[in-house]
Amino acid sequence: MIKNRKLFGSLMLFLATLMWGLSYSIQSISSENLGPFTIVFFKGLGGFVLLPMLISRKHRFTTKEILSGMAIGTAAFLGCIFQQLGIENSTVSKASFITTLYIIFVPLIEWISGKKISKKILISVGLALIGLYFLCFSGTETFGIGDLYLLICSVFFALQIIFIDRYTRIYDPLALTFLAQMTVSLYAGILMCILEKPSLQDISSSIFPILYIVFISGAVAQSFQVIFQKDVGASLSSLIMSFESVFGAIFGWLVLAQALSFKEIFGCVLVFIAILIAES
Repeated sequence: MIKNRKLFGSLMLFLATLMWGLSYSIQSISSENLGPFTIVFFKGLGGFVLLPMLISRKHRFTTKEILSGMAIGTAAFLGCIFQQLGIENSTVSKASFITTLYIIFVPLIEWISGKKISKKILISVGLALIGLYFLCFSGTETFGIGDLYLLICSVFFALQIIFIDRYTRIYDPLALTFLAQMTVSLYAGILMCILEKPSLQDISSSIFPILYIVFISGAVAQSFQVIFQKDVGASLSSLIMSFESVFGAIFGWLVLAQALSFKEIFGCVLVFIAILIAES
């Protein structure tokens, strides 16, 4: 029974990863009519589908739980904003691989906090840096602003993962997910109204990408991660979710015809190998 639960959970996480991989192309398409804060606002709305589950369980929020959820949401919001800015100024293939470097940044941040760092992490960092060079410095190009945004987003997603690991040991994971997503939508919604002010025409012209962002990559994929990660375990879950980079590159090619050069593909391979080593 335990093995079956782990296998089923792994398949569900793999499906969630597939949804997230496609979301890079969807977010790129939606950026033609919508600003980054508007897109992130809708991205956060997906977590609100968890509210009926919390109400049915008569969950009572404590002040510390709310602050913990907001900390996760703040890191997620900053990560989503810089990711969207990166996607708009780079390709989805690069975005998916650079974003996934959060798996390497997590142990690095913990090392800065005082934890020991293993040799395999040092090897992963070295390989990742080499891979980023080939991925971001192709031909005569220099390190673009989009690539910088994506690196910053990866750091914030690493902080999000660290906060989730810390606070889910204390508080209800579903409650934290709802609070985090609510925080994302709150921040993005305020800035959307002040800076972007999208019209109904802008929103209606991107209705299908919005529906995907809200219900598929937001609600379904996020819920899958929260529900099934317990059965799979942190290490295997991180390894499965790292395939987000591969799916992102594949869908970038299929949906947006964003082909990678041989040099960029070599960089992607090195980055992915670095991720595998970090999670081995």
